[in-house]
Amino acid sequence: MRISLGKAAAIGTLSAVALVPAVAAPATAFAVAATSPVQAQANPTLHFGDKGAAVTRLQQRLIALHYDPGTVDGQYGSQTRFAVWAFQKAQGMHPNQSAPVGSKTWAALAHPKVPKPLVKGGAKNRAEVDLTHQLLYIYKSGKLVLISHISSGRAYYYQNGRKINARTPTGNYYVYRKAKGWETGPLGKLYKANYFHGGYAIHGEPEVPLYPASHGCVRTPMHTADIVAKLLPLKTKVYLRGKAPA
Repeated sequence: MRISLGKAAAIGTLSAVALVPAVAAPATAFAVAATSPVQAQANPTLHFGDKGAAVTRLQQRLIALHYDPGTVDGQYGSQTRFAVWAFQKAQGMHPNQSAPVGSKTWAALAHPKVPKPLVKGGAKNRAEVDLTHQLLYIYKSGKLVLISHISSGRAYYYQNGRKINARTPTGNYYVYRKAKGWETGPLGKLYKANYFHGGYAIHGEPEVPLYPASHGCVRTPMHTADIVAKLLPLKTKVYLRGKAPA
């Protein structure tokens, strides 16, 4: 979503869930310990809607690796599915809507690949948007603290009969304005938007599909948007690279 810079109406907020301390752990959490919970027990194939101890282990492992599965409650819901999508994409897999967690994903959770920075010599506190793989990386003090699934701008949309380019811009920017809650603009609603270029923002959105779907903004899942808002204060550098899939 992208909005104009005119006056926006706040229509509500959501409380932040205390995941920031967990994702803010040192990047060495990527180093797999021998006692990793995904190695210590048999792990069944999981599907959206499943519940139980194996889902709890999945959620705990995702948090340790700087993803956001939401509350650790043993329920494979939407937020955990978003985190699984992000993890699978970061590992070179191609997730689908149902996002099953089978032997290949469990093996990757035990021995994950460390995502490489998109920008060499970038600011120590920064956001990197990988448009090619539809991922958001946030660094604090030079350490990776959050990896999130995103949906960036689609090819175009129509407004008043006009075909308008909706591709998310690439380049180097910084957060110049933040919204505390919801804002409403000509193209719709944005949650906790972090504006980095004109009306373009990284913001929360209930619909964050596995393909570019926005009017140009970078959508994150709603729960993750609360965390992103805390991790991206004003003047934080924002780097956007790659090309979104068609």
